[in-house]
This record gives sequence, C-alpha cells and structure tokens, in this order.
Amino acid sequence: MAAVAVTGDIGAGKSTVSKLLAHNLSCEYVNADVTAKSMWHREDVKAQALSRWSKEIFNDEGRINVRRAAEFIFSNDSEYRFCNSLIHPLVMNELEELSREHDDIVLEIPLLFEAGHHEWVDVIVYVSANFQTRARRCKVQRGWKVDELMRREKFLMPREDRIAMSDYVIHNDGTISELEEEINRLGERLHERK
Repeated sequence: MAAVAVTGDIGAGKSTVSKLLAHNLSCEYVNADVTAKSMWHREDVKAQALSRWSKEIFNDEGRINVRRAAEFIFSNDSEYRFCNSLIHPLVMNELEELSREHDDIVLEIPLLFEAGHHEWVDVIVYVSANFQTRARRCKVQRGWKVDELMRREKFLMPREDRIAMSDYVIHNDGTISELEEEINRLGERLHERK
C-alpha cells in the first residue's frame, strides 16, 4: 500500500471514509478539494478565471467566491471543461508530489476519474450510497436541493464506469458503526497488500 485514492458518489461520505481510513492505516490524509481551493489563489489561475467569467466570481478581497464560481462552472459542458483544464492538472500534480513524500497516504479525490491523471495511485476506493441518503446529506450539510445534486452529477462519468475502475467499494448507507466495521475490513485487506 502507498497512495490510496478515495472517490465516489456526491454526498456518499467520502470525507468521513477518507478520515476513518487514514486513521485506521495510521497515515496522512489529504483532501483534493482543499488543494483545489488553494489553487484559486494563484495569480495565473485568477487571471484566466477573470478573463473567462468576469470579476463576479471574486469577493471584495479578491478571493474566489466558490459558490459564485460554481454557478459558472456547472452552467454547461464548456464551462465545466474549462474549469477542469484550469484546476485539475495543478491539483493532480500536487497530490502526486505529496504521494511521493509519504510511504502511505489517503487522498480524497472526488473527481479522480474526471481528472484523468492518476497512474501513480496504488488503490482506488469508491464510496457509494443510495440517492435518497445522498440527497438528504447534501441538503443538511451543503444546503443543496435535489436539483443541485442532480445538476452536478450530470457532469460526472457514469457511476457504473467509475465503480468498475475502482479496486474496492464502500457502501455508506447505514450507521457510523457499520461504516467503521467496513473500514476495518478494508484496512485489513490493504495491510495484506504490503
């Protein structure tokens, strides 16, 4: 085991699974979304975003307004592809670099397959949950209506394809105790791979 990437359905609990797995494996945890947000502070990224979307996506301090940027990004395929080409290569390069610095690491990468550059990942874990559970979590934790969840999901690769490209699938529809048991079983399997 070395670099474990956790990906999966929107609202399935990727962060919870990633943190539990990193704790189980006693290793570093990195969230690609946090890394991606840091990329918006780069002057070259800000300049390209400004030229594409206007100053509306920045707040008064010149920082990216993530919610406003999302309105542009998820408005159509062209804008989504532009954002991916702007941010994904930078994020994936940084995560690859981090994976080289650690013997073992858990990387939460929601758009792992969409980013397309992950040959350096050793194990891929897919976190799955039924739609009703995910819709409820997105409403409570993110304030999204079902329409927003569906709008964002339409930009992802088909779920079945992402699952087929993964090494393990974690089903996160139950209790936290059930999830911890599943993480413990996965941790044992990953330790056996060493």
